[in-house]
Amino acid sequence: RLLPSYPPSSPHRFVMAPKLGDDDDHGLVSASPDVAAVATPQRCGSDISTPKRGGCETPVRSPETSPPSGEKRGSGYLGVWTARDDFEARKRRTKWCRTPHDSPDQRAPAPSPPRLYVDNKTIIREVMDVCELKRGDHCMIAINLVRSLSPMMDYLVSCMGSYELIYFYHHFIMVDDVASVDEQGIPRTKDGELAQLVEYANTIPEALMEIKLRSTDTWWRWPFVAASFLLEKSRCQVSALADYGDTKHLYKVIENVQPEDRERIVDEALRMVKNPKAYNFLFNNCEHLSNQISRGTLTSPNMHFGVWCICRALLCIIGFVSLHVFGGMCYERFCVSRPLSALIAYHILATAPVVLQAMISFATSVQSVWRQRAEELISRDDFLHLVWKEFGRMVVAGGGAVAVISWMPSMAWQTQQ
Repeated sequence: RLLPSYPPSSPHRFVMAPKLGDDDDHGLVSASPDVAAVATPQRCGSDISTPKRGGCETPVRSPETSPPSGEKRGSGYLGVWTARDDFEARKRRTKWCRTPHDSPDQRAPAPSPPRLYVDNKTIIREVMDVCELKRGDHCMIAINLVRSLSPMMDYLVSCMGSYELIYFYHHFIMVDDVASVDEQGIPRTKDGELAQLVEYANTIPEALMEIKLRSTDTWWRWPFVAASFLLEKSRCQVSALADYGDTKHLYKVIENVQPEDRERIVDEALRMVKNPKAYNFLFNNCEHLSNQISRGTLTSPNMHFGVWCICRALLCIIGFVSLHVFGGMCYERFCVSRPLSALIAYHILATAPVVLQAMISFATSVQSVWRQRAEELISRDDFLHLVWKEFGRMVVAGGGAVAVISWMPSMAWQTQQ
């Protein structure tokens, strides 16, 4: 929550203040030059004219938001100690740290196979070397609701996403080129500063600190403050890529981005930080922000996918309950006297929708992959890899579901016998 500060002589300088309520004008307060409790951020040579959350600019917090003198002061929100602070303090290294035998002249690792995103249209690819990341890139990681609680847990969730066991992702936009990785594995720009990104984000330690401050250390206010906090639990902010140093597997959206488009994306991202919209889990989450910045569309395929999964589960439950109720009502009159007709009706209502869904999903995927191939965004090998992968998914997942559904009448009949 920073805005570019005016010269010290200006009476309209803005500084960072704690967000203690909903009526504090997004946590920005006007300060005069003679206020000594809060200092303006100090620039350190970045070529991006925006306030930065970490490394390059570290605001001095006012006394009421500073942690107690006995606690370590970190780079996180309200002075929370983060993973990046561990890396900078040389307590441990990121998962992107190069091994001692690596050299700058070493050949870049082979690109990973592409994969289709949950919308069956967008193609993403795992980033094998963080130095590939450029300003304006739309990136994502496997979503981690307990990030920063345990480095091992962060790494485990990242590996689960790499094996496609997690289909939900956290999105962000890079605002710096990653030129190098230092000995601690921290991604840095060509000027040696921390490579940064724009995102909607929060961590559990930061959230607990904010709830504690909002409740003014009064225990009975915690439930009410926590309930209101959940409605705006994330902030649009500039973060360091090193904050995700325990998350080894990053992904980048494959798209044709021209240099002028990258500048527009970075400018739009920084504008969103200066004029943020309130976070909303359903209608304005991190994916909405990234798509609005990079593509100009306020949409979240991840949210659509989640809603569809919930609706499909509910439809399955309703279908099984209906089958049990109506099947029991007409069993003697219809199922026993006309077993073939009953079996055909069952497959039309239960099996056919699953077959159609699998076929439509496969056709949509092939059409999207073909379009990406026509635009030369992927190679021929990538095209064949994706087509055969989606075909295998249709056969294994769709075929398996059809087999189970088709087997249920026989299982029900054997159970009754």
